[in-house]
Amino acid sequence: MKIKLNDKPYSLADGTTLDKFMRELGMPLQGVAIAIDYEVVPKSRWEETVLEDGLELMMIHAVSGG
Repeated sequence: MKIKLNDKPYSLADGTTLDKFMRELGMPLQGVAIAIDYEVVPKSRWEETVLEDGLELMMIHAVSGG
């Protein structure tokens, strides 16, 4: 299946969860929010959220400072 994350295409195995995909990216997950088709998915639901072909994900990083 194919999805997009921040407009970059990825190929994933069927049945891949959001949690598994994010961990496979190897990025720090602290301060990160993910929206699927413009709806934020709470981290508590990442393990149960199965990605589907054609979804568009947006990763948002929290930034602090002044």
